Amino acid sequence: VMIKIAVLCAFLAFAAATEFSCISGASGPTQPVTAECPNTTVDADVKCYSPVATVANNSVEYGCGPCASDAAEGTCEDCDASSANDCNSYTAPIFQWSCYNSSKLEECDPAELGDINCFGPTNATGITDTALLAGGCGTCATAGFTDATKCEDCAFDKCNNSAAALVPFLAPLLALLFWL
Repeated sequence: VMIKIAVLCAFLAFAAATEFSCISGASGPTQPVTAECPNTTVDADVKCYSPVATVANNSVEYGCGPCASDAAEGTCEDCDASSANDCNSYTAPIFQWSCYNSSKLEECDPAELGDINCFGPTNATGITDTALLAGGCGTCATAGFTDATKCEDCAFDKCNNSAAALVPFLAPLLALLFWL
């Protein structure tokens, strides 16, 4: 009789186990993928976790179970996976980035990886527009510069080194100083 009860309890425990899936893996150049989560008999563990859509969530994990107990406040959220698989939807990483503006770093609005842009002058001579020479966040087009021979975009953090913007000013200045 004891063996029958033990077998019945084991069967009920196995039958009560919940199968579910969550988006799992690290956030990066490719999106995390769906993964089957281990069976669990504890309803509290039928959860998926993911990062909160905030600035600097570009090195985060997705997975099965609740948020880690040591996760910083406001960085992780979990959802109930008992009613829907993959309840932790993908959140695109949001980066904090900067561009040079008049030789000083300017913090730009946080953006997804494909939306990071700085603009600045090309190496062409004769550029006198001070706003273009200063450079800044965004693209040439969003800053109102349409001449591709004078303005160029770049797409990574601090990519519009302001030293190049000083060259058009330095050449006439050095020539003037030489003749004095």
